[in-house]
Amino acid sequence: MATAFPVSAALRIRRNAQSAVYTMTAAWQTVYANAMGYAWMFAAGEIDLSNMVAGDDVEIRVSTRNIATGGYIVKDLLLFEDQQPTNLMKVTIGPILDTFGVLIEMRQPVAVALITCNCAFYDAVR
Repeated sequence: MATAFPVSAALRIRRNAQSAVYTMTAAWQTVYANAMGYAWMFAAGEIDLSNMVAGDDVEIRVSTRNIATGGYIVKDLLLFEDQQPTNLMKVTIGPILDTFGVLIEMRQPVAVALITCNCAFYDAVR
């Protein structure tokens, strides 16, 4: 028997409006940024790297901050090289509980040609 539980609006996960197709650049570009003065959650991010070919490098940098007025600190730095294997073409990030800010940046410092990446981000914000 299924039971329905009411879920507070503060806990509902939604697709963030920053979800989009991004064209890579050699410099760091922000693909997701969110900072709140109250509790929230970055639920997940999915980045499609299926457009990579031999000779490409894509870097993904995930940063957080621990105080509302503080600077961002790198939490994870991921490097992907060459064409990705079929079972590893999608990178998943998260979840990250509120640390007063989450910043996700990407760049393609080595490229045969700059690629596009479909990015989807999900968060729960009051």
